[in-house]
Amino acid sequence: MRRIAVVTCYRQPDYVRAITLRTAVADLGDEAIVVKNRSRSVRRYAEVAGELWRMRRDRPDAYLVTFRAFEVVPLVLALAGGRPVVYDEFINPVEWFVEEHRRLRPGSLPARALRGAFRTMMRRCAVVLADTASHADHAAELMDLPRELWKVVPVGTDEATFRPASRKPGTPFRVLYYGSMLPLHGLDVLLEAAVLLAGRDDIAVDVVGGTDDDRARVDAAVSRGARVRYRSWVPYEELPALFAETGLAIGGPLGDTVQSRYVITGKTYQFLASGVPTLVGANLESSAFTDRSDALVVPQGDPVAVAEAARWAADHPHELAEVGRRGRELYERAFSRPRIAEALGTALAGIRVAAGRR
Repeated sequence: MRRIAVVTCYRQPDYVRAITLRTAVADLGDEAIVVKNRSRSVRRYAEVAGELWRMRRDRPDAYLVTFRAFEVVPLVLALAGGRPVVYDEFINPVEWFVEEHRRLRPGSLPARALRGAFRTMMRRCAVVLADTASHADHAAELMDLPRELWKVVPVGTDEATFRPASRKPGTPFRVLYYGSMLPLHGLDVLLEAAVLLAGRDDIAVDVVGGTDDDRARVDAAVSRGARVRYRSWVPYEELPALFAETGLAIGGPLGDTVQSRYVITGKTYQFLASGVPTLVGANLESSAFTDRSDALVVPQGDPVAVAEAARWAADHPHELAEVGRRGRELYERAFSRPRIAEALGTALAGIRVAAGRR
């Protein structure tokens, strides 16, 4: 049995990616030593640093730094004492800050410095984890490092919360869009589709999440005839009940951004695991889905296609129920807890330690 410290330093220390990796370590028969922050403020860095410092006297066999803790990877590397460090990149920082959100100008000195720092850090890691193969391909090219350094482990979801349950979609047929409203998710695309659906009194859209600015965007769509019910948020424990009332869930991503090309969204895993019929945006990972079989697949950035998919879903309840059922089967086959453990086991296969190393 290996002793693996699973390190998280994030404002959401129990983010689903961290939970699924901790669980996968245990499922592999290894001991997961959980190191995570309690504070959600900047104090979290001191908390995690202190725990890692205390651990140096009885170091684990390996360290797995989960998303999002890239700020502490240099400290982990310094304190690891030669033990392998696995970095869960999940979202490449250069992709995020330079390509996706343009907070740093491409080619600028800060952008080059960021890339150089993370490239050096990644070269010192034994393994870098990515959520999808296309994300790994892009990160390897972006950082000019061997693709073999990256291993793919799907995200999955909280299977205790999101599982098949009795469904009771009502009238009107409800289309659900919820989340943090990042550009890759494509709220504007969904709202334009809702305007195109204005003539269908039997179809309504639920939008959950976002900011006052997002609420203003919803109000603007409503003023154009869209049938949208907006809520600023729904408590996590109430999401399964909301899903049960949903006819079609928007997994996306619809935003047609750089990041949207490579991801299967976290909410897509939640919907699939719950057996809810799910709409996804076509990208480099959407080959995992079959349109009108285990999901509805539409082009990104295309509100006309989203509206047409919603009409088809509302008009074909029996076929749609099969889409939800097969979506759950796809989740079990490709993204479930055993598959995550299997993928992580492959990723960690090369870091076994000799007996007595400690």
